[in-house]
Amino acid sequence: MTLSDIAIRRPVFTTMISGAIILLGLISLGRIPVDLYPDVEFPVVSITVVYPGASPREVESQITEKIEDAIVSISDIDQVMSFSRDSVSQVIILFELHADLDRVANQVREQVSAIRRDLPREAEEPSISRMNLSATPVLTYTLSGPLAPEKLRFYAEDVVKPAVEQVRGVASARVRGGAERQINVLLDLEEIQSRGFTTQQIVDRIRLENLNIPGGDYDEGKRQITVRTVGEFQSLDDLRNVAVGATAEGTIIRLGELARIEDGVKDLDMIVRTNGEPAVVLDVLKASGENSVRVAQEVQARLESFEFEHGVQASLIFDTSEFILENAEEVELALLFGGGMAVLVILLFMLDVRSTLISAVALPTSVIGTFFMMYALGFSLNMMTLLGLALAIGLLIDDSIVVRENIVKYLERGADPVTAASRGTREIALAVLATTATLCAVFVPVAFTEGIVGQFFREFGITIAGSVVISAFVAFTLDPMLSARFAKQRRPGEVDRFEFLKRPFLRFYAQLDAVYFATLKWIVEKRWRMTMVVSVAIAALFFSFSLAGIMGSEFMTTEDRGQFNVIIELPAGTSLEETAQRLYQAELEIASDPRFITVYSTVGDQGDPHVTRWRLRTVPKWERTENLFDLQDVVRAKILEHVPEARLSMMLPGIEDSGRNYPIAMYVRGPDYDVLEKAAYQVRDVMAKIPGMADLHVDYQPGKPELQLLIDRDRAAALGVSTALIASTVRTALEGEVAGTFRDGDDEIDIRVRLEEEDRATAENIGLLTVPIFANGTPAGFLPIRELTKEVRGAGPAVVERLDRARAIKLTAAAQGRPLGDVVNEMLAALDAMKDELPPGVSLQLEGDAKIMMESNESLALAMLLGVLFIYIVLASQFESFLHPLTIMTALPLAMIGAFIAVFATGWSMSMGISIGLILLMGLVTKNGILLVDHALVALRHGKTAKEAIVEAGLARLRPILMTSAAMVLGMLPTAISDGSGSEFRGPMAVGIIGGVISSTFLTLLVTPVLFLAGEWMRNLVRRKQPVPVLAAAASEERSDLRHSPAE
Repeated sequence: MTLSDIAIRRPVFTTMISGAIILLGLISLGRIPVDLYPDVEFPVVSITVVYPGASPREVESQITEKIEDAIVSISDIDQVMSFSRDSVSQVIILFELHADLDRVANQVREQVSAIRRDLPREAEEPSISRMNLSATPVLTYTLSGPLAPEKLRFYAEDVVKPAVEQVRGVASARVRGGAERQINVLLDLEEIQSRGFTTQQIVDRIRLENLNIPGGDYDEGKRQITVRTVGEFQSLDDLRNVAVGATAEGTIIRLGELARIEDGVKDLDMIVRTNGEPAVVLDVLKASGENSVRVAQEVQARLESFEFEHGVQASLIFDTSEFILENAEEVELALLFGGGMAVLVILLFMLDVRSTLISAVALPTSVIGTFFMMYALGFSLNMMTLLGLALAIGLLIDDSIVVRENIVKYLERGADPVTAASRGTREIALAVLATTATLCAVFVPVAFTEGIVGQFFREFGITIAGSVVISAFVAFTLDPMLSARFAKQRRPGEVDRFEFLKRPFLRFYAQLDAVYFATLKWIVEKRWRMTMVVSVAIAALFFSFSLAGIMGSEFMTTEDRGQFNVIIELPAGTSLEETAQRLYQAELEIASDPRFITVYSTVGDQGDPHVTRWRLRTVPKWERTENLFDLQDVVRAKILEHVPEARLSMMLPGIEDSGRNYPIAMYVRGPDYDVLEKAAYQVRDVMAKIPGMADLHVDYQPGKPELQLLIDRDRAAALGVSTALIASTVRTALEGEVAGTFRDGDDEIDIRVRLEEEDRATAENIGLLTVPIFANGTPAGFLPIRELTKEVRGAGPAVVERLDRARAIKLTAAAQGRPLGDVVNEMLAALDAMKDELPPGVSLQLEGDAKIMMESNESLALAMLLGVLFIYIVLASQFESFLHPLTIMTALPLAMIGAFIAVFATGWSMSMGISIGLILLMGLVTKNGILLVDHALVALRHGKTAKEAIVEAGLARLRPILMTSAAMVLGMLPTAISDGSGSEFRGPMAVGIIGGVISSTFLTLLVTPVLFLAGEWMRNLVRRKQPVPVLAAAASEERSDLRHSPAE
């Protein structure tokens, strides 16, 4: 007994099962997280070490290289990138995507801990963090008001941040900008020189005085008393009164006599502005697995009800949930409209309201049931799963259409509803199972593909495959049960009261059958006609592939989310304040442009005071005529108008934390910067000649001025002065040294010791700093460091960048006016031609989106190849034949014809999204061939000749093929023509699938019968039987039922 027979015999049981699917789906829908991307994690670990006062080259040699050497033994490392800047080392480790992030992160911690003692004592503790998509902010607020910068920052940190972090689902809130409180001990150079103190002596004295030390316990009768020595500073006066020494007469010298002590702020290392106004930024990060939309809404509600004090105001700058909701609304409309169009197709073809309603039940059941599957697998409602649902809407009714159409045929022959439902479903079961299995099989390679393709499209493929499996289950259970219960048996002589409405459609369908019958019969009668059909199909295939070559390729279709980023780089050595001031007017003018909503600016965000990062938010695309590239040109022109020497890079928001962010990044690697710089400009000259290359920059600025102190090592050694002592003295005087913390309630505030600002302003004062000297191990007074050093003016790099443990200079660029793939291919060819001109030891390495695109293309090509193989395996298993699956699979190249023509005609370039759409298309278009070949094989088993069988199959399957194809096309049409949020990603994929379904449908109806006959001829030839006269057919050999069309 088949599944459908069980469903027919037990209608209550079937109804309850379907009801359970819907109930579980509705419950799951309320619990599925909503997010922008699938919950994937790129295994990226970042190590940051602060080494105050050190130059980039000192950071490289003392910190970066040691960390790189330590972590090189860790397994599964894909790439190591490092950046050595003033006072900061950052090492970013990109692991293979299959790596266990917990395991490798622990190994990184162990290796870095093992070398901690080898790092300079002055270096701060290494900070090790993991990067993932959920660590990007879901909301960004700015706080502004009449408070001083340090008080505004304090208010944000101590008042607003805790309130936000109490919201359910918030992992943390991050405050940036403003000024941080700090106790400054500003030494008077003249005073410490005249009284014979060194900066290090004062730092050590503060540390020794600012202590609370437990002394132990003693018993006092029956009580135990704890003894503590309390020495921590309770006020700034305690700090001022610290005794740092004494005069010869025994008079105590206090710290307040040598320094000005203030409750001040740290030096600004970042300036944040919103539309030109100073601000403090509050980034809200959600916990992993939480619903981004719910978290964003609850945080907004919390801040809207929050009672801000001191005139502080909070302004929402960026809200990720906006795009998520807009994207979801677009998909919801596509589902409703596409589903309605698919149901309309059934009504127009079947001309029966009951049949339409019975088949239409599959749609809500399958869609809602898919939510339960997604919840069970831990998926979220994101742009990939929603895309899968949007594209699947036309598929979910296909199986029910095929089953119902076959049941109707039995009803038209006079069978009762139960018999029609049982036999009709049983007859078509193999074909339905085969179509479902092929669609699932085609996504097996994608689900297990490594790289970004597998990470992002796994949920997409599984969502489609799972929804189709559910729709097949519904087609085998609910559809035959409803048909058996509610279908109307056709009785001889019965008059249809709606005949007058159906008559035009019936006449059209009869004519369609007649035209197809005549065309197919005409084709299979003569060898040259069959040859002509196949030749035309092959010619169309070659033509479409030529169009694919013209279209070009890119990584991801550019999405207009109303946002883009700008990196603005001024000459190295430009101070933080100067950088901010130079760009201030440009910010104001762009912010006043009605096409822009927000200009969010951070100066010095990553430790480079000469670099500014802008994030611009525009009005929605449907409220403006310009695209994002036009607006980028506006911003570019405005910045260069005010800062002509600025270097700009424009980027659209992409997949954060994937480790590679630029569209094109070419690294020039080698051991020496002098050689690398020359080679980098050679490469730049070649890249600059490539059409479509935009924002090309050499990311290396050697012009940052330096005052280098060259130590006379022999004299210093003779006087007992170490290099480390001289270096730490200079560092403490200029950068300052944290000598402890000052407790103010629950807050711990750094105490930083350094020279007064005017004493730090000249090179002469640096030379006046003194260090203690010794004669035969005995203290011999103090000596200015100018007596032990030589001052040399020079220039050093603003940042020392390394790639895979070798120094590197990065060239960054973007493609404009041409597809990224075309620009990259031409660039690689040009660089390959000039590689012999590069200095010895220099190599080139491609990174950025361009590298991901090339890796993804390789992965997708393999996935397509494996998809074809899996389709063949499924079909061969279903039909128990090695030959006929090949006949069915001719639909695959036929589908590519329409897909490429449609994508080309609509002006898109090939992209990763379109390629995934082609894989989906491969699973879809085999359906038509399966329906034809399955029926033809049944006819063969009933004694028909091959020619009779394939013509009968064509006529019998014409209407279900057209119905299912029309349902798929119209179901995807809303996605293809939408211009809402995310349409740039979804639209091209839907366009390609629609074009492929159309071409495959019409060509399969003509080409597959020819190839079926050829296959039967070959099969008979192998079996040494009389071959079917495929290529020499004659009309006189045809049976009488082939001489008459159905219309006759």
